[in-house]
Amino acid sequence: MHPIKLNDILQLPNLQNVKVRFNLMFDGNWNPIEVFKNNQSEILLNGQYWNYNKNKSFKVGQIAIGLIKIKSNDDLWLLFHIGKVTKDLNILNGMGYEYEVSEEYEKYFGRLIVRFKNTSQNMVRNALSVMEDCVIEQILPDTFDNDIFPGYDKVNISWAELSRVLEKESWKTALQNQKGVYLLTDTSNGKMYVVDP
Repeated sequence: MHPIKLNDILQLPNLQNVKVRFNLMFDGNWNPIEVFKNNQSEILLNGQYWNYNKNKSFKVGQIAIGLIKIKSNDDLWLLFHIGKVTKDLNILNGMGYEYEVSEEYEKYFGRLIVRFKNTSQNMVRNALSVMEDCVIEQILPDTFDNDIFPGYDKVNISWAELSRVLEKESWKTALQNQKGVYLLTDTSNGKMYVVDP
C-alpha cells in the first residue's frame, strides 16, 4: 500500500510557488500546539508569517502552508493554515506579511496530521524539497484537541495546559472521584513539591 502524501489531499498545482513553515517550540516558551488548542489563532499566525533577523520567509504571491509540531518527541505535525502572501511589510524580526487565508483548504485546518522527520534547522522550506516526505498519518473527524484524559500514570503537563484541560469533561470525570498525591515541579528552579489534597 502506498502512503498518502500531503499534496495528494491538497492538490496544490504549482509547488514551486509554495513554502512550508514547520512551527515548533522555541526557547521553551513558545509552544504553538498549545496556542492552537487555546484558540489564539492571531498569535499563531504571527508566528507563521514571522521573518527572522537576516532573511525573509516568503515572497508576495507565494502560498504558505503552516504545520505545528504536536509533541516535541515525535514526527507528527498538524496542518493549521494555508494562505497566500498578499503584501510584504518589509519587517525583519517580526510579522512581515499580510495574507489571505485559502478558504478551499479550511476544512482541513486542525484535522490533517502529517508525519514528517525534520532534519533541517531551517523551519521555512520550499515545498518541492519536503512535500514528498509529508505523509498523511490521520485525518481527524473534528478539530484537533488532544485533551482526552491520558491515564493517571501519563499526566505530565504544564500549569497552563492543566488550567485549560480541567474544563474538559474527560478530565473532570477522571479526577473528581480519585484520591491521590500530586507531584508539582517548579520549572523555574526544578524544585518538586508533593501535594496531598
